[in-house]
Amino acid sequence: MSETSAAHTWNLILEEVRRSISPKIYNTWFLPIKPLLLDGMVLTLEVPNEFFLSHLESNYLSPLKDSVRKIIGPRAKIDYQLSTDDYKKPGKLKTLRSDKTQDKPDRQSEIKNPFVIPGIKKVTIDNNLNPSYLFENFIEGHCNRVARQAGLQISQKPGDLFNPLLIYGDTGLGKSHLLQAIGNAVHVNHPKLQVLYTTSDRFTNQFIQAIRSNTTNDFAMQYQNIDVLLIDDIQYFSGKAGTQEIFFHLFNQLHQGKKQIVLSSDKAPKDLKEIDDRLISRFKWGGSLELLSPDYETLMAILLAKCEEKQLHLEESIMETLCLNLKQNIRELEGIIVNLKLQSTVNGVQIDSKLVKEVLTSFSNRAHKEVNIESIINIISEYVKVPVNSILGKGRTRNVVQARQLAMYFSKKFTNKPLSMIGAAMGGKDHSTVIYSCEIVESLLETDRNFEELFRKLEKLIVKTLGVK
Repeated sequence: MSETSAAHTWNLILEEVRRSISPKIYNTWFLPIKPLLLDGMVLTLEVPNEFFLSHLESNYLSPLKDSVRKIIGPRAKIDYQLSTDDYKKPGKLKTLRSDKTQDKPDRQSEIKNPFVIPGIKKVTIDNNLNPSYLFENFIEGHCNRVARQAGLQISQKPGDLFNPLLIYGDTGLGKSHLLQAIGNAVHVNHPKLQVLYTTSDRFTNQFIQAIRSNTTNDFAMQYQNIDVLLIDDIQYFSGKAGTQEIFFHLFNQLHQGKKQIVLSSDKAPKDLKEIDDRLISRFKWGGSLELLSPDYETLMAILLAKCEEKQLHLEESIMETLCLNLKQNIRELEGIIVNLKLQSTVNGVQIDSKLVKEVLTSFSNRAHKEVNIESIINIISEYVKVPVNSILGKGRTRNVVQARQLAMYFSKKFTNKPLSMIGAAMGGKDHSTVIYSCEIVESLLETDRNFEELFRKLEKLIVKTLGVK
């Protein structure tokens, strides 16, 4: 049928709709809609934008469906298209001119899009990527080197290596940045591939909407068309059996099709609670890589990059104070930089040590907490079952030497003490011994899996016990 028939039918539908809703709702959420085509029992409508459609179907779908079926017939259906123009102010609907040469919409291509709401005809999916999250501005250090390199390899050959890749670690260490850096790099290296970044919460909400609108098949089909799927915070799938079930089947479909899957979590797969064992086993198929708290040098590099980005100059002593007090949360560091910039610009105050302490205190009550070398030694001694006097002595057995080296390394990482003082606290060693011990620890982390596991457990124990940042 012609556009004229669509416009006439839509005017009749509007008359029905306005009987069941308030004038304000009618003017805001129905008048901006434009009828495009009436093809049998299918009415195609153009809506201004994604938000508009999401709100319309979430709140006013019932009166709309009732009116459409009353005017067109009980088997009538609605299809949607997004407007190519900007949002238009509500106005009276005008009857459109008939254009006999107008092509009808391709019925086969009208796959419903769960990324907005079921029902949109949209060939290209918005990848949801933040273009500022790139590998180039993801500062590499020992804490994240392996994960970053794995991400780079994936972006060059998606679906070939580390599939799936699960990146886990505490909040604020760069998991979301790394996931989106992978997506942005794939988009550049392989522009024809369909990339999607989403969160577990958004995935769940889309699935719920698909159930409500009886379009779960369309939901699954759209996800199966994705070449690189990036899902953040999968720990929030916990306890959601329906979401886990559909994701399990989706995972299998994508993996069998050699489509790349990258996930993030705040815990390692084995520590995820109320997640189906079938999913846990699949998370382990590729690689599970942990992002750790950055060391002093990496944090300083991140701070320098952030200051350059924000065009903020800080004295070296102030930068040292920030790095020594914010060792766990890069996101928190960025927030503090923004806060300092705001204080400096708006209030016209100089960024000095006093202001930095005030800002640090407002972000965390742990700021400037002194960590004692003796406390670190005691924690290591108790965990590895090596007496404190052995760690401080001159014993050369393997377990004693290793405990001593770990104590020196963590004392350097978690305290604001010079190397000479750390050495003196370790039974009168000099600073060169501390440097050598730290180098040994870093070397073992890269070559000895058992040592790395011990190191990670001790690091978490020290952080938890002493409340260090």
